[in-house]
Amino acid sequence: MKNSFLVEPLKVFGTSLNGVQSPSRYIGGEFKATVKPHSDSDGLFNFAVAFPDLYEIAMSNLAVKIIYNGLNQLGNVRCERVFAPDVDFEKLLRENDVPLYTLETGIPLFKADMIGFSIGYELGITEVLAMLDLGKIHLLACERSEFEPIVIAGGCGVTNPAPFSDFFDAVFIGEAEPALFSLVEELSLRKKEGASRKELIELMESKPFIWTKRKHLENKTARRAVQADFGLVRSVPSWFPLPSCKPVQDHGVVEIMRGCPNGCRFCHAGIYYRPMRVKNRNLIIEEIDHLVFDAGYREISLNSLSSADFPDVSGLLDELNERYKGLNVSFQLPSLKVNAFSLDILEKLSKVRRSGLTFAVETPDEMWQLSLNKEVYASHLEEIIREAKSRGWSSAKFYFMVGLPLGDYFSQRTLPAGAEGSEEKAIVDFMLDLQSRVKIQCNVNVGVFIPKPHTPYERVKQIDPKTAEEKIEYIFRNLPRGKFKMSRHNYNATVLEGLLSRGDFRAGSVILNAYKKGVRFDAWDDYLQKGFSLWKEAFAEADFDVEKWIFRNWDEGELPWKSVSLGPSSGFYEKEWKKSIAHELTEKCTPNCTHKCGVCNKKENTEVFDKDKIESALTCLKNNTVIDRVQFPECNIPVLYRVIFNFSRKNGGEFIAYLSQVEIFHKAVFRSGLDFVFTSGFNPLPRLEFATAMTLGIPSHEESASCLLYTEISSSEFVSKMNSVLPSGLQITEAFVFPVTNLRKRESLSQGLWGGVYRYSFFNDPAAFAASRQFREFAEKNPLAEFDFKKENLTAVLPVSDKALRQAMESFYEKKWYEVSRIEKLHTLAKNEVGGWTVEDEDMWRRNNRNFVKSAPKSSGTKPVSYMELYSQIARVNIDLINKRAEF
Repeated sequence: MKNSFLVEPLKVFGTSLNGVQSPSRYIGGEFKATVKPHSDSDGLFNFAVAFPDLYEIAMSNLAVKIIYNGLNQLGNVRCERVFAPDVDFEKLLRENDVPLYTLETGIPLFKADMIGFSIGYELGITEVLAMLDLGKIHLLACERSEFEPIVIAGGCGVTNPAPFSDFFDAVFIGEAEPALFSLVEELSLRKKEGASRKELIELMESKPFIWTKRKHLENKTARRAVQADFGLVRSVPSWFPLPSCKPVQDHGVVEIMRGCPNGCRFCHAGIYYRPMRVKNRNLIIEEIDHLVFDAGYREISLNSLSSADFPDVSGLLDELNERYKGLNVSFQLPSLKVNAFSLDILEKLSKVRRSGLTFAVETPDEMWQLSLNKEVYASHLEEIIREAKSRGWSSAKFYFMVGLPLGDYFSQRTLPAGAEGSEEKAIVDFMLDLQSRVKIQCNVNVGVFIPKPHTPYERVKQIDPKTAEEKIEYIFRNLPRGKFKMSRHNYNATVLEGLLSRGDFRAGSVILNAYKKGVRFDAWDDYLQKGFSLWKEAFAEADFDVEKWIFRNWDEGELPWKSVSLGPSSGFYEKEWKKSIAHELTEKCTPNCTHKCGVCNKKENTEVFDKDKIESALTCLKNNTVIDRVQFPECNIPVLYRVIFNFSRKNGGEFIAYLSQVEIFHKAVFRSGLDFVFTSGFNPLPRLEFATAMTLGIPSHEESASCLLYTEISSSEFVSKMNSVLPSGLQITEAFVFPVTNLRKRESLSQGLWGGVYRYSFFNDPAAFAASRQFREFAEKNPLAEFDFKKENLTAVLPVSDKALRQAMESFYEKKWYEVSRIEKLHTLAKNEVGGWTVEDEDMWRRNNRNFVKSAPKSSGTKPVSYMELYSQIARVNIDLINKRAEF
């Protein structure tokens, strides 16, 4: 591929990026992104890993990172990321006739060899179509030409491929490691040998884990791929790249266990990830070391479907807390069964940062819980909450569902909302009783159960939106405000989930019609509220009664997903359904369980690991060394070292939001290994201060910041170490290190801010603006400001910030500032409030700024200086105090 095909967003869109929300989503350049340079002869197979939602969601997705890093380990594959653009950037792409592109090097989607969509939830399908459309790829698989990429999908959201089959050339069933990597490597070699697109798809169809419509029509079953040795070998590294804008879940993730032993009958993920495979503890610690020291995370999520079932999870937390003591590292267990929940575990999770109390009750009646194959003892729950309250917790969150096949589901008549024996009344009675006993703030979330394929409830009739609303509104009316806060499921979303979860091949035309009408981001309530009327139009235009199909009785008939097997037999699902009706529990999955579901088998070497097998894996990694980096209270240390540094934000760095920039610097601090001073308190952070909050979209050659170190370091070493752990768009240009003492209060950079030097490159002659009323009024209100107009350029020395001048420009031109000029910040200036202003000072300031302004401000007020110059004077004061103290 020649480089001329690549999209360079900073060049293509320029200042127009200021017109979209969170432009850093679209420019790449993240720390440790894998960039494989292009050449005409590289012969690499270009794979785009795609996620049909916004950057902030996609960069929180573990599957995306596993696929990205796993494929990039292959020498002949180039894997790059592409995510769904928001509607404002979609509009910008269409207006400029620019195809959607990958983040690393800007490969237009239609130029990729293969696109793999990771689909964790079905409501992302319209964004799949939007991404293909924007990438200039035919939406229907049957219309794609020889020169278009192969488009596949995988993940929990496509285990019923029928509704999506019109859009994908193939569907990957199961876990990516290692089957997907081997497949892509084989495809890359075959393509290099000259295989056609058709031949590559035929190769894919030969794999047991690949589903296609043709295989379905030929009654061939696609069987789930499973990583049989998960937890016994190193996982694919998943800590890079680090996002450039804050993701929805901004913490490091280590998968401590895959699969769940509990067999909740409503849970699709519990089937999809069978069997339970526990990760070796040494492998877990090795991954956390990478997350902490290489990526800079200080919040680590120990992920699994049921973390409390990890063997000796309490002992694991003890070991982790001891290992990372003094490093401000906290841990989360996002999935804890109520009956496995203990205050001992909660306290260990809250050593550094306090976790919330969250209980997934689902249904409060104990007989109904047996039907779900889930036990939640009310007495145990009450005991936990009482103890938590005594230790400082003031609130707890509870999750319930309505529409489960329990109680009134089997009634021969429809019960009115709140009737005796109804699930909604049971929830209300349970929560009122519990709250009256424990006196704690209760946050209650009530969802609507959507029956999923490949579960014992796959033939359950789905509750309709009207009934769901009546049930949930009853709960909300009867739980008093103040004691209870409540949130609920979007009722319209339940209709779409029902169609997309269990729809057949006819659903594809409905999806396509809805997309063409303009629906987007159906998983987002705001978008769905506006777009559901368009879905209703598509339903009305379909050649079948869509809602009747969704809410029909499913007792008989062929299931649309019959040609997909996740492992368990159909007989297993039928037995579990009968047990549900009889309120019977099924025991946990164990190495020698007596209720064979069909997943564990010798042919594929899949099994629930026993303790010896887990502990024997990679014992060479065992590391008992405790990392000791305890931080002492700074008030007890007579001398610390302050670093004043300047850095640039350009080449994409200018589009990183200020708070995201702060987080990037925090993680860089952790990665650097330098001896930084942290704040005290419950959530310690590096003592890092920026002189000013920077304007989004304005490149800056010089921003000023400061930090504190316990030990001395040379300026050059500080610059080198920090730049090695910062993204290319944020780079430190110079630093000044000096000792400080607690004998005097440290100066604040923000309080010392005077202003800055800016260059405005107008797209047209600015003479009319220079003569305008708006500019004149601005100049009169800012007597310290100074201006130098030269043709299309204006260089200005401005006090505080340039916001008021940008507002004057917008008022005059009646356009946004980025539509009339390109702005650069050249310098950040500080007040000169330490010592007097001397001739030498003024000469130095003029010399440092001679390239930017004609002269220093002529006001009789304080003369601005660079932060480096200001703090060189402050350093002398500190050094004098330290010397006097030493003499004393």
